[in-house]
Amino acid sequence: MTLPRSTWSPPPKLRDKDRPPQRLTRTPNFGGGTSGPVPKAEKAKPGKRTPNAEERRWIEALVAYGCIACRMDGMGFRPAAVHHILRGGRRMGHLFTLPLCDPGHHQGTQYSRHPFKARFEAQYGTEAELLARLRAEIGAKS
Repeated sequence: MTLPRSTWSPPPKLRDKDRPPQRLTRTPNFGGGTSGPVPKAEKAKPGKRTPNAEERRWIEALVAYGCIACRMDGMGFRPAAVHHILRGGRRMGHLFTLPLCDPGHHQGTQYSRHPFKARFEAQYGTEAELLARLRAEIGAKS
């Protein structure tokens, strides 16, 4: 016995569910087993973009340089996080960044950039001055 055509519908598919589907890619099969779908990496947040080649080189140089405030304090190299300089509450871009240790000078301590910007700048100089100093030092090395 068959159902009338008007009452039958195909089973729901993933695209019909409430959540949006993930974009999938295939990985190369190196071990002889089956390679399954792998979700693609998350894209940058809206209003933010991934760095281009020049910006990536700058960020890599910052990470290799270490925290600029620790160097000014005579503490030598300390691993750093990238701090984006803001203008009007918005990032100026990936080339306008400073290496600051985290936790430490980036956020969380008495002389950290977040949330104590005035105290930080009184101790180490403005972000623009630090950026100019950093560009001179990194530029001299390369």
